[in-house]
Amino acid sequence: MIKQKNDIIQDLEGKDNLLPSKDVDLQILKEANNYNVDLDLLEKIPTVKNDRKKFVKNFSDSWKNLDVKLSDIVNFFISSSERPAFLIRDDKLIYINQAALRMVEAESDKDVIGRNFLNLVATQEWNLLVENIGEMLTNAKVLPISIVSKNGKIRKVNFQAIYLSEIEHFSFILLGEHIKKERKPAFNNLYDDLTGLPNFFLFEDRVHVAVSNENAKENAKDQTMIAVAAISINNLESFRKMHIEELVVKKIANNLVLNLSKRATVALGLKYDFWVMLPDLKNKAEVNHEIRHIFEILDEGVSDNFTRHELSFSIGVSSFPQPAHSAKKVIEQAIAAIKVAQTANRSTIEVYAEEI
Repeated sequence: MIKQKNDIIQDLEGKDNLLPSKDVDLQILKEANNYNVDLDLLEKIPTVKNDRKKFVKNFSDSWKNLDVKLSDIVNFFISSSERPAFLIRDDKLIYINQAALRMVEAESDKDVIGRNFLNLVATQEWNLLVENIGEMLTNAKVLPISIVSKNGKIRKVNFQAIYLSEIEHFSFILLGEHIKKERKPAFNNLYDDLTGLPNFFLFEDRVHVAVSNENAKENAKDQTMIAVAAISINNLESFRKMHIEELVVKKIANNLVLNLSKRATVALGLKYDFWVMLPDLKNKAEVNHEIRHIFEILDEGVSDNFTRHELSFSIGVSSFPQPAHSAKKVIEQAIAAIKVAQTANRSTIEVYAEEI
């Protein structure tokens, strides 16, 4: 058993120098004492069912004859997994996969391999990890651990621990939960990759331009209204659990762009999922009409090849020049309105000014 697990450690790194040289003095897992880990308990974890014992024995007898080693399979899945994986030996980090590299914002594994793992963990949680590692290894306990990146960012992720039996060292793998790639637009990327929509920063700029154009008109009678709507899809979390979140977001984006007038600007939001700006509206009645149209589009839901998915949503609306008198104010008032709308238990619109 020890030989098999050592093979896994060696293949995980893909480097022969992972294993200590013969000149290294045997430490007999002395680092385990730092974690209050009962090594005897780890080596004698009982199997709970007789059929499981039989399966383990049969598997152990048969896998040796396979052309592909189990260690190669483990290496492939951990290295390509979106779950961050850290392999720690005697408090030192000796392996890190690509997902974990992104978490710590390191350019390559050379930046972190060999460092004390304590340097990557928020100080206040190090003792918590030390106190719980034994239970994580023996009882499959999941522990939230805050990882600190090279740039000082802190990210809390739930981790499991996998014990690796080595003769000379105390080693284990910390395997984190799947980290979803953030789809939020960045300052240096004006359009969202998934939907093709402008991001919020570009949207905000377009609101400022539209308001400036209205203020530049010499005759006040020539001014038109601008409506701004913030949209929150309240049941997006349920679509995320069904693994269709991106499909739903893309469908909503397409529906809004194709069904609203060409003068409308539809954008991806930050805290709120979508934003819409409607310029050149003649009066409050036209504002009402356009906002009701947005409601009807969302109320239709979205469909894939098999199912229609209903949307629960909230819309917050404000307008320029009344009640808002600036681009900043019209966005702030739309945010205030959507916060009120989100308190309802149904799809609803909240307009900042009653007279609209």
